[in-house]
Amino acid sequence: MQTTKPITTPLKVIKPESAQEELTRQRLRRPVAPHLSIYKWQVHSVSSAMERNTGILLAGGLYLFGTSYLVAPWLGWDLSSAALVAAFGALPVAAKVALKFFVAWPFTFHLFNGIRYLATTTGRTLDSKSQFIKIAWAVVGSSALAAAGLVAYV
Repeated sequence: MQTTKPITTPLKVIKPESAQEELTRQRLRRPVAPHLSIYKWQVHSVSSAMERNTGILLAGGLYLFGTSYLVAPWLGWDLSSAALVAAFGALPVAAKVALKFFVAWPFTFHLFNGIRYLATTTGRTLDSKSQFIKIAWAVVGSSALAAAGLVAYV
């Protein structure tokens, strides 16, 4: 004995010439994927994105300088060590500190966050969410301190 009817949807027959119009109508009614702004920002997800960005920045800087160094003789640029040191020495102190930090921070963050990533892939830091968050904040703090140390030392 059946008490409910099965739910069926009638099939719509579409002519080949109106198929594209129907597809366009369906796409307009399709729900839009949520934008990133609806998600809660979390330190470990941001640090994961920053790991990629700092890697791209470091590699891009290396390739840009390497390419510039190779084409410098043809373009008449002087990228010798003496010229670079003289140009850096002529900068104001605030610009030197900012430039050093701009170079040092991506390096230290990428280093410490890479170590964090390797530790999490072993599963040893996944005991609790609070531990995971503390480690991510430790990476942020230690990379800032290490970058400041490099700026002061170098």
